[in-house]
Amino acid sequence: MTTHPVTRGPSPKVGRIIAMLAYDGPIATALLRVFQFFLVAVSFVACLAPVLLFDALVGWQPTHLALWLGAASLLPVAPAVLGALSAARRVLLVSGGTGPARTFWRGFARGVRSLWWLAAAMSAAVLVIGYDLALMGDSDTMLLFATLGLSLLLVLVVGISSVAESSATTRPRALTVAAVRAIIARPHVALSWVLLIAAGVGASILPMIGGTVALFAPALVASAIVICNRTLNFIADDKELSW
Repeated sequence: MTTHPVTRGPSPKVGRIIAMLAYDGPIATALLRVFQFFLVAVSFVACLAPVLLFDALVGWQPTHLALWLGAASLLPVAPAVLGALSAARRVLLVSGGTGPARTFWRGFARGVRSLWWLAAAMSAAVLVIGYDLALMGDSDTMLLFATLGLSLLLVLVVGISSVAESSATTRPRALTVAAVRAIIARPHVALSWVLLIAAGVGASILPMIGGTVALFAPALVASAIVICNRTLNFIADDKELSW
């Protein structure tokens, strides 16, 4: 009688390694997620091109031209925040989602159409604060006022953008009132935004590693904001935007 050798399959350890290295395995999924964050961050940095150009060519100066150019360079920021939140939400919530850069630029285009008034108000507020600093920049009180004013402006921009990202309405009054109500009801969420953005900016200007961190910081900060908004129930119900 002829005997045949018993064919054994791969060992459990080899099977786990094969599963980890598969195209839909955890390593490939993690690399895809990192690449998606990179695309979102690079898209956000591209929207900051006017700010970076202004900083490189003009920089902070207590002159009329510098103040106006600096305020104008901030116009793309509000639409870019909306785009970053939209793209971060897709990357986090859509399993295996693709096209984060496309989602970002769609959100940016939506922000240009619906949040132009917020972008203009942000630039105007920065212009006023800039003039205050140029006239009374040596005063500690003025520096404190400018810091608080910029923090409040940042909170409003992120709050209104968060509401706009979660709702189909484009009415300025509805978005502003809903954002202010939500911020007043949950001030700890607004404080977390400020701390997250400060951490992202601080990490981006660190020596040696700041440039690398800056390539991911915008997407990571936007993702953290989305997580905070959903975890802490920042927007409880879009029905509050129905007036």
